[in-house]
Amino acid sequence: MPEALVAERRTLPPRAARGAEVIANLTLGAVWTHVIDALQGGNDMAHRAALEALKRMRGRETQPFADHARIEVLERLSSRTIAILWQDATRCRYADQVWVRCQARKIGRCALTGAGIVRGDIVYKPQRRNASLGNARAMILASALPD
Repeated sequence: MPEALVAERRTLPPRAARGAEVIANLTLGAVWTHVIDALQGGNDMAHRAALEALKRMRGRETQPFADHARIEVLERLSSRTIAILWQDATRCRYADQVWVRCQARKIGRCALTGAGIVRGDIVYKPQRRNASLGNARAMILASALPD
């Protein structure tokens, strides 16, 4: 461990010192040791940080898009497709975006109503021509749309 870091570690409270040690180990290339230690519960601070990061990631995936988006069904193009106006100042804006009817493969929330979606529900999803769509993971329950 570098001398400056050792001296700094001595002046830190025990928890912060462990955090400084984790950072030092990561910068020295002991990434796998750190990961194994965290998985085995030997490093509470790193373990808690990893759990918090996982919770934040999960929250983002299930967060309803309707919080920031203005969504309008423009027209039914066919029995399986609809055209959507999607305006979201925080993500993207699409006029005449084509959405396709399918079965949900993942759990989520309806972008229109916020209702929960489970695997197997009939939903509409953006037609993917490009993997970088700002609303690529969004879904609308088919039952939320008028016939």
